[in-house]
Amino acid sequence: MRTLLYAILGVGFLSAILVGFGAWKYYAMFPPTSQEVIRLGDHSIRQLKRLRAEAKFQPNNFPPLGYTGPDTPADGVIASDAVNTVIDAILVRSDQPVRAAEVSKLYAAAGKKVRLLATEDRDRMQGYLLEIWYIIGFKGATGQFAYGAAFPKPPGYGEPLPPGWKSPTEPRPIGN
Repeated sequence: MRTLLYAILGVGFLSAILVGFGAWKYYAMFPPTSQEVIRLGDHSIRQLKRLRAEAKFQPNNFPPLGYTGPDTPADGVIASDAVNTVIDAILVRSDQPVRAAEVSKLYAAAGKKVRLLATEDRDRMQGYLLEIWYIIGFKGATGQFAYGAAFPKPPGYGEPLPPGWKSPTEPRPIGN
């Protein structure tokens, strides 16, 4: 009986170690949020307003994956609202310093709004959030996204390029 108890405790201890190691490896995929603080310039404000006005979640062939559009029109409305809410919250502060950590929190809230949508729709929303990040001018990581070899980061940047962007200074045509 005592041997069985020791065996159960040993298995439980090893299981806890494995779960802890797995959690550590999972969270290591997400870099810490940048501590940058930026003032929005006129160009950034114009680009954000153009992105806000754009009809979002339209089918496209932006590399690397393309996008077929939302599963339902209602899903498109939910996803567009999540992105527009982030843009609105940033534009309200256009005359004040914008902190990367605050924008990252906005991204987390947007992610919660779309958590029940299809993976492709959530991925496209993340593409819009990355566009916002680059438009604002942040170079560090958002702390919100894991990425890999299929989505390389430009030198000096903490996040991969948004879909359709050629470089950090060459965005896709916004508003077209």
